[in-house]
Amino acid sequence: MSRIGILGGAFDPIHLGHTRIIKESILKLNLDTLLVIPTKNNPWKDHSALSNNDRINTISLAIKDIAKAKICTIELDSLTEDKNYTIDTLKTLKKQYQNDELFYIMGMDQASKFNQWKNAKEISELVSLVVFKRPDYQENNNLKTYHFLEIETSISHESSTAIKQGHIEMLDKNVLSYLANHGLCLDSLIKKKMSNKRYLHTLSVAKLAREFAQSNHLDDLKAYIAAMMHDVAKEMDKDLELELMKKYYSEFLNKPEPVYHQWLSSYVCQNEFDIHDQEILQAIENHTTASLDMHLLDMCVYCADKLDPLRGYDSSEAIALCNQDIKKGFVYCLNDFYQFSKKKNREIDPCFFEIFNKFKKEI
Repeated sequence: MSRIGILGGAFDPIHLGHTRIIKESILKLNLDTLLVIPTKNNPWKDHSALSNNDRINTISLAIKDIAKAKICTIELDSLTEDKNYTIDTLKTLKKQYQNDELFYIMGMDQASKFNQWKNAKEISELVSLVVFKRPDYQENNNLKTYHFLEIETSISHESSTAIKQGHIEMLDKNVLSYLANHGLCLDSLIKKKMSNKRYLHTLSVAKLAREFAQSNHLDDLKAYIAAMMHDVAKEMDKDLELELMKKYYSEFLNKPEPVYHQWLSSYVCQNEFDIHDQEILQAIENHTTASLDMHLLDMCVYCADKLDPLRGYDSSEAIALCNQDIKKGFVYCLNDFYQFSKKKNREIDPCFFEIFNKFKKEI
C-alpha cells in the first residue's frame, strides 16, 4: 500500500510557498507520491490569470527537481465547465488508488473554513486530512471535528496575492523566467519597481506598443514585453544606477543621467527576469534616445512611449499615423521631439540629427 499525497490549488502562479509545502509533505508524511492538482473551475475563485496550459508548464518547472511530486490533470481534463468540487475529484482518485492511503493537504486558511466545503464530512471519511499549522493562525474547531493531521511549519508569507503586488522573489527563478518571456503577469511582476504614476504609464505604453505592432504585422508579444519593461529601472536607486552604469555601460556615461534607464532596464530584464531576446532588449535600449540601427519593433516602443495618451496632450493623429506606417510615425515623433526641444531651448545630442536624417530619407 502506497502513501499518496494530494495538493490541490489554483497555482496561479505556483510559488515558493507551494514547493516548500510539497517538499515538507513528502518528508513529514513519508509519501511515496504527491499529486499536484491544478483546479479547473475553483468554486472559491472566479478566474485564473494563467491559462491551463501555462499553469501546467509553470508547475512542471517548479517541481522538476522533486522526484516524488507529479502533476495530476484530473480536474483540467474534465469535460464539464461546472465548478469543480473536491469531493468529486477525491471519489475518482479513490477508485484509481483504492488500495492506497490518501492524504489531502491544505493550509490553515482552507482548514478554517473546511466546514463550508461541499460534503465536508464525506471528504474526511475518504481521505486523511492534513493541515500545515501556522503560528499566526488561531486554532479552530474544524481541526478536531474532521480529525486533521497537523504539521508544524514556520511562518511563510508567499502568496499569489503578494506576487500580484510585485514580490517576484517569491517565485522559483524558472517560473519567473517562463512568465516574463511569455509576457504573463508582467503587470504584477513589475509593479513593485515603480511609482503608481510610472506604473500606469507603463501599462498604457505596453497597450499602445502592442497595437502598433499588430497594425504593422510585427511580433506584438515582443513589443508588449519590451514596452512593459522599458521603464523598469527608471526609479532605480541613484547610487546603484551609477555603479551599474560604470561597470556595464561605461561607454554611455557621457549621456544625460535621465536616459541611463534605457540600458539599465535592459540589465534588469536580463539579470532579474531572465529575458535575453535580443529584439526585446534592443527595443528597450533604444526607447529614449533612438539609434541609427532602429528596427521596426524598436519604433513601436519608442513611439508608444512618446505618444502615450496619459501624457496629457492629443496624440491621436500621430497614433493613427503609427498604425498606418510605423516608420512614418517614428519620423513624425523625431520631428516632434526636435520642435519641442528647440522651443524649450534644450540641448540636443548631435547623434539625433544623424538618426533623423537617415530615417527621413528612407521614407
